[in-house]
Amino acid sequence: MRPVNQGPRRRSEPLNSLFKGLFLIVMTSLGGIMAYAQPNIIVILADDLGYNDVGYMGGTLTSTPNIDAIAESGVWFTNGYSSCPVCAPGRAGFLTGRYQNRFGFEDNPGPFRRSAETVPGIPHNEKIFSEYFADWDYTSAIIGKWHEENVPIRNPVNRSFDEFFGFINGASGYFIKENAKGRLVRGETAVEHEYEYLTDAFGREAVSFIDRNKDKPFLLYVSFNAPHGPLQAPEEYLEKFIHIQDKKKRALAAMIYSMDENVGKIMSCIRDENLEERTLIFFYSDNGGVYELSDNTPLRSGKQDIYEGGIRVPFCMQWKGHLPENKRIDAPVISLDILPTAIAATGRPVDREWFLDGVNLLPYIKGETDKEPHEVLYWRFLWHHAIRKGDWKLLKHRDHPEPELYNLSEDVGEQKDLSGEYPEIFKELQEMYTQWSDMMPDPQWGWQPEYSGDYKIEKN
Repeated sequence: MRPVNQGPRRRSEPLNSLFKGLFLIVMTSLGGIMAYAQPNIIVILADDLGYNDVGYMGGTLTSTPNIDAIAESGVWFTNGYSSCPVCAPGRAGFLTGRYQNRFGFEDNPGPFRRSAETVPGIPHNEKIFSEYFADWDYTSAIIGKWHEENVPIRNPVNRSFDEFFGFINGASGYFIKENAKGRLVRGETAVEHEYEYLTDAFGREAVSFIDRNKDKPFLLYVSFNAPHGPLQAPEEYLEKFIHIQDKKKRALAAMIYSMDENVGKIMSCIRDENLEERTLIFFYSDNGGVYELSDNTPLRSGKQDIYEGGIRVPFCMQWKGHLPENKRIDAPVISLDILPTAIAATGRPVDREWFLDGVNLLPYIKGETDKEPHEVLYWRFLWHHAIRKGDWKLLKHRDHPEPELYNLSEDVGEQKDLSGEYPEIFKELQEMYTQWSDMMPDPQWGWQPEYSGDYKIEKN
């Protein structure tokens, strides 16, 4: 007597093999589809770029057709903000999606700190952009300026970035050549030499990264140090602006032009590889432009200041086929929004337990909600602070004894202080700011011992 069903089971073995093969093919295909469903994320950051230093905002000092094309192919924000008027704290806010004040990152890394044990930089218990996306199998790179303390635990490759080409500290010359000081690094190792103009080198490395990772989801953070000083540009770029008599402004124009050329290289690579519909791209500046050099028109003041010229910046984004084109948005947004927006673009929810201060901008951009992204925005930078609610902005400037109140819809240049005319609004914003500020720790390091602690280290 043969076992029940033995015969049919034997006849099905070839079919089983066939089904297994088909199953593997389908699962492999689905894996590829899932990989493509996860959009690539590119964040391009300028350094000290003024509000009106780009063409799409009306600037005429230089030419920025490639940056302008991102705005024209996507959305651009007239009220786009950084979370700080200087470099490193604003970058820390962008990378974490949280007000950097929440972890004491209120000033650039400097010689003063709270104690000998204090290490300037984003604490490891604060999750950053690359660490979120590493959890989802993205390959990631930072190209350019990092700006934390120059110690191994603060190197971006120790924060889940797979690749790093750039420098750790806050500024660099643009003609590296033999890299005598060893500040330009790949990973944790100093490069032997770099003969290209540094902005061009960063563009080259960004394109190389895209070429090598075009078939899988990637996160690319291109952190140009242009047009931050020193004001240096190749002669061929300077010659394009020989009509500008002021040599510093001529150099600034050439540096912005070079950065735009390299933004163009990145965008051309994305187009050539047919990645536009699979790539969400952000462009913004870490703070406003230097007041004496950049064009922050029509805003007041510039970098290091809490007036609009110090914190309102060029800010645009593009995602072909997913976002509207050439859409102007006037509602206030902030660099803290980039992380949650990028997370949402992958189809994942933004978990409340992450306690992000930034918000997902996609529903607002797509017209799925009429509610503005933010009811209130805050800034605290040592001796300056500000709060914006709707069109109203209350600020306290170091050089002025009393807080000032402005209606930005009527006075974007912050020329008429309305604190005496609207005492109820003044009081409301003052109380809201105080409540927020009281929840923040003191600055943990920096250049001002009266704010950041008076323990001083001696650097080599």
